[in-house]
Amino acid sequence: MWAWSGKGDRFPVRWWGAGPLWLNEPRAFLFDEPLSNLDAKLRVQTRAELARMHRELGATMLYVTHDQEEAMTLGDRIAVMNEGRLQQVAPPLEVYRRPANVFVAGFVGSPAMNFFHCILETGDNGAPRLACDGSALPLEGIALAREPAGRELVLGIRPQDLELVVLEDADLTARVDVVEPLGSELLVHLARPGAVRDRELVLVTSAEAELMEGTEVGLRLRRERLHLFDAADGMRVNR
Repeated sequence: MWAWSGKGDRFPVRWWGAGPLWLNEPRAFLFDEPLSNLDAKLRVQTRAELARMHRELGATMLYVTHDQEEAMTLGDRIAVMNEGRLQQVAPPLEVYRRPANVFVAGFVGSPAMNFFHCILETGDNGAPRLACDGSALPLEGIALAREPAGRELVLGIRPQDLELVVLEDADLTARVDVVEPLGSELLVHLARPGAVRDRELVLVTSAEAELMEGTEVGLRLRRERLHLFDAADGMRVNR
């Protein structure tokens, strides 16, 4: 951000020679990583100033950033790109809640989404279920927007959507590896020694939880927060 005086309501658009060019009523702004060199506190303050400026001016703003917080808090719509290809364009919460593919799901959100490689099966009662690294997950109540190309699916679950439960009620079990206290919450790294893939999981839980490194815990996957992707093309298959 810049501070200036004596120019009324005009804004600098670029520097040329000895001074800036001025535009009275800019209709669009381009920001290219404007906060990348600021410390954490100043970044938050300046982000709020940008949000106020956007609200007051009502102008279109194109904002390029690698910072997810900036994108989520400042954007009316987010465009996620990978290697120059557009992956998804949607409002911030839609990108977070319904990522279009595996790349967007793993890129947006911190800590990153947990992934399992699963096989779509039919259970004993005829209902669909997922076999994921030795665990069977019923899929009752989960609607598919399209049929996957094959039986292999990628299941995604955010660390905030894993719940600690008693072992008897768990969808899967894991061993507590590392606990990181973050003040209001715990960031827990979990190991699954018997799993073929995805040996580490990450859980975000309340700071009140009493977790000892090396102990076994039970985990439940919130069914309404599951993300299913076709393993063949990585595209989302559930609604």
